[in-house]
Amino acid sequence: MLLLLVGLPLVLIIVGYIIWRSAMDNYGYNVFNTWVLVRLLIAVVCGFIDLYLGIGLFVLFSIWNFIVTWKNTSMFIAILAVIFQPVALWFAFAALNRLAKALND
Repeated sequence: MLLLLVGLPLVLIIVGYIIWRSAMDNYGYNVFNTWVLVRLLIAVVCGFIDLYLGIGLFVLFSIWNFIVTWKNTSMFIAILAVIFQPVALWFAFAALNRLAKALND
C-alpha cells in the first residue's frame, strides 16, 4: 500500500515531466501552461455549482486543450497531455492547499 501511495504520484510526476520536456524541446510548447490549468479549474469550480455543468465544461475544455496541444505538438503528446493535465491541476491544488495551511498556521 505504501508503494502505491508513494510510487503512483512519483510515476505520474515523472511521466508528466517527460511529456512536458518532450513538447518543450521538440515543439517549444508548454502543455501544462497556465491557461490550460485555468480552463480546467473553471470546470471544477462550475462542477461545485452544478455537476452536469462542470462535467460538460470539463469535457469541452479537455477537447479544447487536446486540439490546441495537437495543433502545437503531435497527436501522441496531445493524447498524453489531456490525460495528464487534470493530474497537473490536482498537484497544483495540493500545493496551494499546503501553502494556505502553512500560511494560516
